[in-house]
Amino acid sequence: MLMEQFMEMKSMIINLQSEMGSLKNPVDDFTTKWVDTYDVMAILRVSRRTMDNYIKAGKLTPTRIQKRNYFAINQVKGLMYIPPAPVIRTLREDVQIMMGHLAKMEETGEEW
Repeated sequence: MLMEQFMEMKSMIINLQSEMGSLKNPVDDFTTKWVDTYDVMAILRVSRRTMDNYIKAGKLTPTRIQKRNYFAINQVKGLMYIPPAPVIRTLREDVQIMMGHLAKMEETGEEW
């Protein structure tokens, strides 16, 4: 009898844990989608003056909450410089390019 009650309580606790895990914390949603001015400055590695210029130019739109500016993280990511992926060529392509350069050099009479 006692063991049955214990098992029932255990299953109730497990159900409560799963329900609590499914609840969404609104603060987490805010902190994952919004960053303040100093975080943006650190992410973009820019000065306060540059931040002001971004705001004036309309590149960043601040949301004012209790005398502080917050920015949407997707706007900040849009300003980040992402270098283009390097072009990877095969050995065959490299040899063909070099042969083309050699042919041009022979035509013009240049030496190596």
